[in-house]
Amino acid sequence: MNTRVVGHSRILKVYTDGAIRSDQGASGLGAIVRDERNQICFWWQHRAGAMTNNEAEYAAVIFAFECLKRTVKTGQIVEIAVFSDSRVVVDQMNGKAEAHAPGLQRARTRLRVLIESFPHVTFHHIAREQNRLADALAFEAVCGPPCESHAKMRAPNRKLWEQLEATWRTK
Repeated sequence: MNTRVVGHSRILKVYTDGAIRSDQGASGLGAIVRDERNQICFWWQHRAGAMTNNEAEYAAVIFAFECLKRTVKTGQIVEIAVFSDSRVVVDQMNGKAEAHAPGLQRARTRLRVLIESFPHVTFHHIAREQNRLADALAFEAVCGPPCESHAKMRAPNRKLWEQLEATWRTK
């Protein structure tokens, strides 16, 4: 797990992404958490089993909230804004669309239960270009060696991370 002390930040921005490799039967989940000053507080990634693209997008948000629950005292946070390039997740969580597939219904229900622990959670759709860091973490997780358990988290390649962060800041 890669963390920086949140300090007095009471508003967090969570960027998530899921990636799939159906030929490998694997998915990658990535999450970036930024504070009020837009500084990165945490980043997590996880290699998961086979799932659809939309299931992976939901799994990434669920993974981020599970990590937040283990890392941050929920009483310290007054607002969490979730940013995702998945229109399906954002529209379903905002009540603008229904989940018809059983896997997505289960994921939506699980996510709703998780976010009840936090006072105010909003979901926002962003372009894929604005989600490059979470995308890179998810991609690295799916293409890298498999992790032994859901709880295992590892740091991204530091050189790659710095290059991506520099690129993202210039856009």
